[in-house]
Amino acid sequence: MQRANIALDKTIFENFAAQAAREGKTLYAFTNEWLDAAVKISAEGGEAKEIFELWRSITVLKQIDTLILPSDFVDTMIGSLYAKDKTGLLAAFGELGKELVGILKIATDDIDGLSDLVKDFTLFTPIKRFEVRKRDGRSREIIIVGAGKRIESTECSFEFLKAILNGYGYDVSSHDLTVGTIRLTASKRGVP
Repeated sequence: MQRANIALDKTIFENFAAQAAREGKTLYAFTNEWLDAAVKISAEGGEAKEIFELWRSITVLKQIDTLILPSDFVDTMIGSLYAKDKTGLLAAFGELGKELVGILKIATDDIDGLSDLVKDFTLFTPIKRFEVRKRDGRSREIIIVGAGKRIESTECSFEFLKAILNGYGYDVSSHDLTVGTIRLTASKRGVP
């Protein structure tokens, strides 16, 4: 066993030592455990910021009891269901958005924070771009790229997004959909 001194920021050290105590571990054991994990992640090309993003994503996914499936498979299933019951399928995606908005609000209390949250989920979703632009005090333009590989999936994603925006107090005032791309304007209810 080799010993080394490592200089740390005082606040980081205090937080690290406090967490070791909360877990009932010695500072030595706790430090070795975390440094070992960090070295393995770094050796595989991982970065420190990715660890937190991945942990946050997994924490939210555990809350919603999600199942990860290949996007091509999901698109095919959506296409089949859409052909049989378009109205029911779109309603189901709207209901899903309504159910998830409460969990999303735990992570970010306004829609401006949604783009940062979506970035954390890029490992788990086909979304390539999710951008929220302020237009004025009450309206936002939202652009999504990667919202399905067929128009049926994009329409379902739109219904899902509309329900989430409604949960945040916004109504969609205009939208444009093409395969995999959603561009919309949403306005805050009750704000002049």
